[in-house]
Amino acid sequence: MQISRSPVHSADVVGARTLTPRMRRVTIRSAAMTGLGIRPAQDVELHLQDATGRRVKRRYTIRHARPESGEFDLDVLLHGDGPGSTWGATAVPGDTVSFQGPRGKLELRPAAWHLLVGDESALPAIAAITEQVEPAVAVIEVTGAADELPLPTGVDAHWVHRGDGAAGTADFLLPVVQALDLGNARDGRAYLMGETRSMVALRTVLEAAGFAHEAIFVKGYWNIGRPDRIAGRTPSSA
Repeated sequence: MQISRSPVHSADVVGARTLTPRMRRVTIRSAAMTGLGIRPAQDVELHLQDATGRRVKRRYTIRHARPESGEFDLDVLLHGDGPGSTWGATAVPGDTVSFQGPRGKLELRPAAWHLLVGDESALPAIAAITEQVEPAVAVIEVTGAADELPLPTGVDAHWVHRGDGAAGTADFLLPVVQALDLGNARDGRAYLMGETRSMVALRTVLEAAGFAHEAIFVKGYWNIGRPDRIAGRTPSSA
């Protein structure tokens, strides 16, 4: 049986700028993306190298796409010295990178309201989704106020600052979510994106509040114990 693999494309870095102390936007251009429509929260898988020269792959949400030029923006979370973070911190115009995609299973569906919950690894996806749905409530965990990014006007945004607390648990998001008015949960859709186990735990809470199981989209962007995999990456879906 033959295994189908998506083709590998080449892209040029055409721009890079700092958004926050821990987030940098890298703009790349590829002829393969010209004329291609992008759905909110789709991603591409970049082919990078680690410190030993070994090839690794990292997936990043497409924050903005401009099909007329084949350009798209990747907001890269800077989180240490892993290959993804290193690439995001050092990419400059003129660099080249190969990638596969775009890909992604998320389909936006009509609902009376939309709840989005996640940590900073999901911030590009949350921002892209809230540009397409309304009304929307967003609960986002970041280190502090300097890590916040603008969301569309009208989004009921709740920023959760963990400070020196450990990332990757539901401890900071859970009380904020529980304090929301979830009386109309059965009419809403929820999107949980961040550390895998924390998002699965939050799904249980939302189901108990009245959200239908099929109305909750869960995306694991990273796992505790594998911090090198954080970076707006989208490795799996639950």
